[in-house]
Amino acid sequence: LARHERRAARPLLPPELLRSVPVVAGLAVLLAASAALFGSLFVATYFLQDVQGLDPLDCALRVLPLAVLMVLGAPLCPPLQRRFGPRRTATAGAALLTLGVLLLARLDATAGAVSVGAAAALLGAGFVVLMVTATSVVVHRAPEAHAGVAGGLQQTAMNIGPALGVAVATLLLALVPRGGFVPVEGAALPALAVIAALALPAALALPGSDADRRRTRRGPTSPRSGRRACVRS
Repeated sequence: LARHERRAARPLLPPELLRSVPVVAGLAVLLAASAALFGSLFVATYFLQDVQGLDPLDCALRVLPLAVLMVLGAPLCPPLQRRFGPRRTATAGAALLTLGVLLLARLDATAGAVSVGAAAALLGAGFVVLMVTATSVVVHRAPEAHAGVAGGLQQTAMNIGPALGVAVATLLLALVPRGGFVPVEGAALPALAVIAALALPAALALPGSDADRRRTRRGPTSPRSGRRACVRS
């Protein structure tokens, strides 16, 4: 595909789109976040049903905070982006997601509903912030002529990420002997926490807030120099 795209007169993936740092960073955030979330949910299902012996309804109730935080958090993400900028917002989301996976990795067979619910809440809050923020950056920072391609890449990242996360979890679960589920599923969740943490450097490559950009253009000025400039004018 890469070889063909380089030689094509009208490539499916325009080079100027792939050279956009905000777009590529947003896609990387979506890839890492979706891989970490869906891989963790895959592992958590085995933990809750095989280790703790819960039925499907009890499992769903314990991870219900994840869905609640995603539904309630989505409308709050645009105001957060406007106030703090995509970079800070996504960085906070990546930290929450990574913390949620790490907390889930520390659970054992005696973990109660509160511990599982807290980990699920962190997963939901972190993922919704990353998903909304990164999607907004990918769509709005792409050149207008390639907005449709950018939307397609966003969907591709959201499809590849879960497949990658579940594949990593499945591979690592297969390496754990039967009954070796304490702490939760051996190396699977720590590995997924590393994948979630990869969203942090990608989030730092996203654009900052409008105030940050204005300060960067003006350069550092002290209040005293500003007052002197006003007096002279």
